[in-house]
Amino acid sequence: MRNALNIAIVLALAAIVAFAPLGGVAAALVGRALSLAFILVIALGLWWLWRRMGSDLERLPPGFQALGLGSIGLLVLTATGWSQLVGGAGGIVGALLLIAVGALGIFATWQRFRQLI
Repeated sequence: MRNALNIAIVLALAAIVAFAPLGGVAAALVGRALSLAFILVIALGLWWLWRRMGSDLERLPPGFQALGLGSIGLLVLTATGWSQLVGGAGGIVGALLLIAVGALGIFATWQRFRQLI
């Protein structure tokens, strides 16, 4: 019974978006608001992590600090430009390669950090 209610709610929302005037605009607005909320939660989580572990991370050698921050930057840029990367000549393979390189850099930094503790 609960599943039927959930399905009915989803269908009602889809009908509002499909048939109401400016329903698509409202749906786009809600989608952007949810995206911004998601980005805010990630930013607050990273800020909290930095406040909690920042002094420990400063013990890393400068090369590993640069590797870790550069890898995070690479992942952020890859996520930001995902649609352009996938639609380009390199395709999804190139985008996944960028993600793998970023993850490998973070993993190497994490391993070095664990050795220092």
